[in-house]
Amino acid sequence: MIGLALVAVCGFANASPKTSTDVNTTKQEVLDTYMNALVHGNLEGISNAIADNARFYVVQGVRVRTTDKKDVLAYLKSNAHIDQNCAFTGTVLSQDDNTLVEKVEMKFKEITRTDVVTAQRTDDGWKITKVETSFK
Repeated sequence: MIGLALVAVCGFANASPKTSTDVNTTKQEVLDTYMNALVHGNLEGISNAIADNARFYVVQGVRVRTTDKKDVLAYLKSNAHIDQNCAFTGTVLSQDDNTLVEKVEMKFKEITRTDVVTAQRTDDGWKITKVETSFK
């Protein structure tokens, strides 16, 4: 009887209801959420798609500027609902069960923005953990 009660308690303790933070359940959904925010200004789910400790690196000439989630979310909010006039593509560079690295290119009329996005499986599902941005 005690064993049955322990099994029931452990089962309830390990059961986790789906919450609003479970918006991005797969690595592709996380990347799609990032692209929708960047290209189309659609911010739905973007905060949950980015890990709290994510790092963002922007190459500016010979300098590399480092920023964090807070700054990136502020930038995206300043461009909310603005559709960028560009063509965009994504190419998977590497992936396994726990990590995905994808190269995303946004081609504008006179410039190309390239983001190398790393997404990793975390305790809270898939999250973007690093983005390296360059322009040419």
